[in-house]
Amino acid sequence: MNHISNDTLTFFRYSFVMKWIALLPLLISFYGTDCFAAPADAREVARMNNCSPKKIEIYQQKMGGDSSTLYRVECIPPKTVGENAAPMPTSMLVQCEGSLCKMLRPLMSNKQ
Repeated sequence: MNHISNDTLTFFRYSFVMKWIALLPLLISFYGTDCFAAPADAREVARMNNCSPKKIEIYQQKMGGDSSTLYRVECIPPKTVGENAAPMPTSMLVQCEGSLCKMLRPLMSNKQ
């Protein structure tokens, strides 16, 4: 008769549980992840759109499977501007989805 000792069963149960415990953080990390792009990526998009970034802050953030982050980038105004030049935007919105970022739109200042 084939008899499996109690120690062997305990070992197999323990190793099975330990494998799932080791995989659990990996499985959870993909469910509620936020956007992979960092403010450095938003800064680079702002530089490509002729904006020297002064301050970068998170404007809106969505979590879940379609996560994205919207950054508000404040620009440093140019030192010299022509007399007939159009006013430059003081900030812009940069949208990042995954690790890809794009400029959404420029924002003008509200001076009253």
